[in-house]
Amino acid sequence: MHRWFVALVTLTIAATLAAPAPRATAQDAPIGRLGDTLRVEYNDPAFGAVVADVAVHDVLPTDEPPGWGWNGSPRWRAQGSPWRTGVTVHTIAAPTPYTLSLAFTFDGVTPDADAYVSKHTDAPDQLENLLTNAPAGATVNGGVYWDVYRGLVRNVVLLDKTTGAHLAQWNL
Repeated sequence: MHRWFVALVTLTIAATLAAPAPRATAQDAPIGRLGDTLRVEYNDPAFGAVVADVAVHDVLPTDEPPGWGWNGSPRWRAQGSPWRTGVTVHTIAAPTPYTLSLAFTFDGVTPDADAYVSKHTDAPDQLENLLTNAPAGATVNGGVYWDVYRGLVRNVVLLDKTTGAHLAQWNL
């Protein structure tokens, strides 16, 4: 009886490994260099179809913007510095004027794959706030702020906030 059980388990494992793997369904995200305008076409499950031309202009250290708060425990605070990237978004199609502010987020990625998540600030040029009124046809110029404390940013990645889908990438 023990041999039959071992044979059954072995055949089940072999059949599982021999079965074809499902095809990957990742969408093709445009990749460009700093300054390139990339077309982002995405059907967001929460908001609907979104089409925008997005350009990242620069990634530079900056002074602390209004409303800046340091990350982490008090022992490790202020180990890095605020960095800002300039972004231009031209909305082609969006279901509502505020859809892009709910759907888009920008991460700064280091060569070691550390990702800096954009920080919420009270800066007048905060891109997230400016996108709250970006109907189709509008062009918005703003900034995204990160607390850069380890490696320097080498890639800027546009992600969907709700699903984490990789929508576009700019290499520095």
